[in-house]
Amino acid sequence: MSWDIGVKAKREVEIFECNITCNLSDMYYKCIDGGLKALDGVSCNNAIPILNKAINDLIDNKEEYEKLNPPNGWGSYDGLLSKLIDLRDCCEKNKDGVIEVE
Repeated sequence: MSWDIGVKAKREVEIFECNITCNLSDMYYKCIDGGLKALDGVSCNNAIPILNKAINDLIDNKEEYEKLNPPNGWGSYDGLLSKLIDLRDCCEKNKDGVIEVE
């Protein structure tokens, strides 16, 4: 007779990372109450409706948001929309995750 012995541990692993320039602050404060920092510490499950609302607002009001593209070219409407969609998709696959905004 024998025993199989193993160790399993839950480990924190970063599964999503992106950088959103502060040049887009007019946009992300417009589509997310409190801006990106409002997502800090929010569970992915709770962030999904916030992100869906922001994404839908960006899509529905594209022309209005494109006017907020920074004149220096650092960041864009398309880039913000893409990153928020990617973040939302990650949250949908990892509902027990927690968002960190630094």
